[in-house]
Amino acid sequence: MQYALTINQARALEWGLNAQQALLFSFVYECPSWAKSISSEDGVFFALSKAKIVEELPLLTDKPDTAYRLLKQLQAAGLIELSSTSKITLVRLTEKAKCWNKKHDGSEIYPSKRRGKKSEVGNKSDVGRKNIRGKVGKISELRSEKNPTNQYTNNQGTNNQDTSNTLAQAADATMPAVGELMPADDPVQPKVEIPADMPGPKDPKAKTFKTWANYAITYRRRYGVWPVWNARVAGQLGNLIDRIGHDAAPKVAAYYLSISDQRFITEQHSVGLLLARAEALHTQWATGTRVNSTTARQNERTAANFEAAQTAIGRLTGEAPAAGGSIYDNPFYVR
Repeated sequence: MQYALTINQARALEWGLNAQQALLFSFVYECPSWAKSISSEDGVFFALSKAKIVEELPLLTDKPDTAYRLLKQLQAAGLIELSSTSKITLVRLTEKAKCWNKKHDGSEIYPSKRRGKKSEVGNKSDVGRKNIRGKVGKISELRSEKNPTNQYTNNQGTNNQDTSNTLAQAADATMPAVGELMPADDPVQPKVEIPADMPGPKDPKAKTFKTWANYAITYRRRYGVWPVWNARVAGQLGNLIDRIGHDAAPKVAAYYLSISDQRFITEQHSVGLLLARAEALHTQWATGTRVNSTTARQNERTAANFEAAQTAIGRLTGEAPAAGGSIYDNPFYVR
């Protein structure tokens, strides 16, 4: 897998490339430095299979056909020329494409290291470097960035971190405390003022009033707009209250909006999805155990490893696994 790629955003915008095309082209641009050259009647090309693109750029695509379609788009943009043999795709850069790593004055943005005699400029650079280190080095060490801007630095303290989970926790930190808007134990006075422009029921005695108020105000805090109120939403909230109880529904509704799960965010925390996951959300709220797609996969792996270990121990010792017994040890399970 290619670990680092350099994308010239200015060129990408100038040439009208999208993110996928720019990512692929930054990879193709380096092909002459490592790919096998093949001479043909039309000149020299470089061997670049679709499988190689998929292998080196898993972030781009996992489908060879998609990789080839993107190559054709780069060809249409006038950046590469394509050819092929009976076995492999061939590619080479156009004159236009060779400007990718150059400034408008023709100099390289990331010049390659050249061996040979040191120039006068090089000597001056060495002197300047010593001066800079002497004056600034200590300050830089004390104030070094946790995530330095050098994209090729390997040791940035981010290895084995779950980025999606970190982003979810950051988003959750901005959410209000669960159930803080309309507590179930106070049937009259809410803990915050109900905005006059809030859509939906206004009568505190209405069945869905507290649940809707908790949901709507928390929704606006997250998305900046009021959620839609209509007959369907009213019916769904009524069903939610019937399923998990009048006291729990307001708190579960606010809790639901504090979860940054991919599915919930994709559907903008709709009331329909709240109803569909009612019992699961109630369990998470009641136990204080937040579950999203990332934590679910982690729990699955942990449980699988634990069960495998218990089975192995049982086989070695000839004893049944302890610690609470089996899930089948209940009054009404018959083997």
